[in-house]
Amino acid sequence: MAASVQGNLLVDQAVDQVDRDRLISLTIDLTNIPSPTGEEGEIARAYLDTLSDAGLTTTLQAIGDDRYNAVGILEGQGGGKSLMFNGHLDTSFGNDFADRGPGFKTEGQLLDDQWIFGMGTFNMKSSLAAYIVAVEAIRAAGIQLGGDLIIAGVAGEIEKAPVEDFDGPNYQGYGVGSKHLVTHGGVAEACIIGEPTNMKLVAAHCGSSWVKINIPGKLVHTAWSDPKDNAILKSRKILDGIDQWTVDYQNRNSIGNFSPKVNVAAIDGGWAWRGARAPDSCSIYIDIRTLPEVMPIQILKEIRGVVNEINSENPDIGATTKLYVSNPGTSIPDDHDLVRHINAAHSAELGHPAELSMEVWCSDAMHINRYGVPSVNYGAAGRIREGGEGWSTQQGEHVHIGDLVDITKVYVRVILAWCGIAT
Repeated sequence: MAASVQGNLLVDQAVDQVDRDRLISLTIDLTNIPSPTGEEGEIARAYLDTLSDAGLTTTLQAIGDDRYNAVGILEGQGGGKSLMFNGHLDTSFGNDFADRGPGFKTEGQLLDDQWIFGMGTFNMKSSLAAYIVAVEAIRAAGIQLGGDLIIAGVAGEIEKAPVEDFDGPNYQGYGVGSKHLVTHGGVAEACIIGEPTNMKLVAAHCGSSWVKINIPGKLVHTAWSDPKDNAILKSRKILDGIDQWTVDYQNRNSIGNFSPKVNVAAIDGGWAWRGARAPDSCSIYIDIRTLPEVMPIQILKEIRGVVNEINSENPDIGATTKLYVSNPGTSIPDDHDLVRHINAAHSAELGHPAELSMEVWCSDAMHINRYGVPSVNYGAAGRIREGGEGWSTQQGEHVHIGDLVDITKVYVRVILAWCGIAT
């Protein structure tokens, strides 16, 4: 039998071993372990056991405060390339909003035998389950890989950052686990991150810069207050200036129908419990999304320029600007080998190439890629039960089981094509 024919038969045998019930049960099991950012210890240990049971050699990487990366490696027999699957263990929330519905609960729930609901199913415990089931399918088919396969469940990916009084592990996100991973041996020749892309292939990863603008005021009793010295009232001119700048910024950075977002995320000023005093300061916190080639220093200069111009026209404002989160984006070429392999596998399984896309949210791909590991986002979640795609503010997190099965089969094909089948 020709080697290519035999190889194709082995691939098909492995794909046929993808177990739908196992995908459902494992996704629910992982969802049932609450793991908001900063509290990943329990799920890291559980995922480590799952990696070990799947036949991988495991390491629990400590990053502090009972927070870990769970890393497994299936060592190849030689002659192939190494591939990493990366996924974050932390979720956006714990049970904070459980009363809003099943998609907000840290409890996996099967609905209509078509959907799995629960906090983390969307972002991104269903993908963590898919990685495991893909390996189990390959091993069930009796296949040995040529190159190494690495699976990493990482802590601290959710877009959170310490600022002012908000400190400690629950605020330490934005890639602390993956940055530790890639500086402590967790590298490969390519990386797939199963973020909720609705099976689109994301090779260009936006960045994010968080800027704080502080406006000083005068602390004085209401009886002697003057509106021109009130820090909160003074902030209106800054907000108007940012509003105008945003329109120009988005126009200058548009690519087709895509443009990065700007969000005034928070305003902090005054004391609600002491309304008899005028606030002596007001801070505005802004999240500016950036195209892959735009560096954070450029954003700082632009915002500072806006604020300084307002200061010069209104000397009583005296606002200052600083950058407190800086995550530059990255990208790999659309014709990169990793993109080509995923498209070939997607086509073989679904009859057409994956749709190339760029997302405005950030992921660990921007960090891993900067350490020389070409990375893409490509995951099953992202289809909304009531129609459309993205994140459902009404129903919370959920994933379609059919999509999850499909992408796990694609993962199997990508692994075998990229890592190679040992002879």
